[in-house]
Parts: sequence; C-alpha cells; structure tokens
Amino acid sequence: MLDYKNILYAIDLDAEKIFSVIGALEFAQRFQSRLHVLYVNDLMAGYRHATDREDTVALRIKETVPESLLENSNIIYASAKGNTAEEILKYALEQQIDLIIVGHKHRGKVYASMFDSTDVNILDETLLPVLVIPEKQ
Repeated sequence: MLDYKNILYAIDLDAEKIFSVIGALEFAQRFQSRLHVLYVNDLMAGYRHATDREDTVALRIKETVPESLLENSNIIYASAKGNTAEEILKYALEQQIDLIIVGHKHRGKVYASMFDSTDVNILDETLLPVLVIPEKQ
C-alpha cells in the first residue's frame, strides 16, 4: 500500500483561482499525511508580493479553502526564492517529501511551445511521484 507521510503542494499565489489546493488537502487527509504548502517567488519574474512569506501562503489558503477542510489538516506553510521547479525539488529533498502535487492550467499550443511550465519541469527532473490536478477554467 502507498504510504505518503509528507506531501508537497506547490502553490501559485498569482493564480486567480486555485481549486487544486482543495484536492491536495483532501488527498493529504485521506492518507493522514502532513501537507507542505510551498510558494516559490521566481526571481526571474521580478517582484510579486508585498510579503512572500509563510504567513502570506497561510492567508491565501485560508481565503481559498473551506474552514471545515482545514480543521483536521496538518499543514506546514513555506516559501522560497529562486527558480520555481528547482526550489520545489530542493525543498522536497530536504523535507523528505513522498509525493509532489501541482496544479496545471491548460495553455494553448502556441503558449506551450514558447514557455516552459513548472509542472512539466518537475516531472522531467524528479523521480518522486507527482500528482497533477487540473485547475478549473
């Protein structure tokens, strides 16, 4: 049987809607896992948030997720700065993560051919299992 003690959810604070976080929390609760919620401020993208710290990540989760889902959750909030995929993988190694969960936004073919997406970069670089949850349009 699969045993996920530490699950990492990579959050995009810039996204208007982040439905995938609900799926990540439900998945973590089903496996009675600790959920690490990590935001990475990509330095190449420049200045993004007034406070890209753990408290900003926690606030965004509390604004997005129903309170009843948060009640029995074991959540660790974290933030980092650097290349998004690299920082996610570095954090996963340091925290002994068993599963990485990322959201995925559908992009058009032209956009996808010109720009990398974080979820694809993670899939290409890790040997850990990765769960990709599509974001609702």
